[in-house]
Order: sequence, then structure tokens, then C-alpha cells
Amino acid sequence: MTDMIKVKNRGASVVVYRIPETGIRRSFAPGETKAVSAKELEQLTYQPGGMEILTRFLQIQDSTVLNNFNMKVEPEYHMSEADVAKLITNGSLDAFLDALDFAPISVIDLIKKLAISIPMVDIQKRKALKEKTGFDVTKALIHDEESKAPETEEEKVAAAAKAAAPAGRRTAANYKPATPAPAQTPVKTEAKS
Repeated sequence: MTDMIKVKNRGASVVVYRIPETGIRRSFAPGETKAVSAKELEQLTYQPGGMEILTRFLQIQDSTVLNNFNMKVEPEYHMSEADVAKLITNGSLDAFLDALDFAPISVIDLIKKLAISIPMVDIQKRKALKEKTGFDVTKALIHDEESKAPETEEEKVAAAAKAAAPAGRRTAANYKPATPAPAQTPVKTEAKS
């Protein structure tokens, strides 16, 4: 087993592991993919917490290696960033809830990250994410907007001027003039005395 296997950190934090017998220390930055030998991964499975690192924080991108190491993972383990983005934008609420219940921590971190950058517009999914993880997407989006707000007076004036004067039409107006109503003849009413 000397093949090189792609291993990815999908989480929001740095993942580090050590194998003291061989003097190996690896550090994975968020989103980083590294080629790691199958022998090293096998040695990691024998380390305390090694299997936990491989199943919850890192993603082995070769399903045969998962089978060779007898790693039992949920289907959500295999979710890519594109799969998570699709789940956030178009996925059903049930699929989203399953991901929150069964996905590894790294996928949950990815859901939180993409819920802000995409952003997540489904209110039911926002509520479910808050209930399951305590992460409030609405407040995070507000905070993100506040962090992008201008801080100096010159920036505030420039932003206000830009917002006040639109560059042109925002939509293609496709309105037609109303057709006049047909002329009606007045109705005579008799006055009673």
C-alpha cells in the first residue's frame, strides 16, 4: 500500500495529526488537499483518535481506501463543496436535516461557511441550522454586512452618494399605456318632489 491518496480538510479549522513511531506530523489548513501515502493513513488509524480524525475532520477521496480500513461512514461524508452548495440552495428540508444529523463536523463547518457566502435564503433551513448547531445565519449575515460598512466619514459620504444616484435602469420596463374606458352615457334620474 504505497499509493498516494488525496486527503482533504473540509472543516473551518486546522487539522493536525502525529505518528510518533515514524516522526510524521501533518497539518491541513482549511480547504487544503494533500497527497498522503496509504501506509501513513493506515498508521494513523492505529493512533489514538486517528480514526476520529479521518472520519470526522478529514475526507479521504478514495472509497476503496475507506473499505480497506473498514471505515464506516455515512453518505454525507462524501459531500463536496458543490454538493453542500446545492443542498443549501436547492436541497429539500429533509435532506438538509439529514445532513445536520449525520454529516461529519467538517461538513457542518462547510454548511455554516457557505450559508453566509451563498447566502442561505430558506428560512426553515436557517431555523434548523440554528436549532441543531446554535449558529444563527440571520445574525451572521447582518454582522457580515456591518463589517463591510464604511467606517470613515469620507467612506460614508461616498457610499451615500453612490446609493442615492443609480447608474441607470435596474430593470427593462415593459409597461404599456392603459386603454381608455369606453365612454358611458350619463343616466338621468328624476327628482321626486
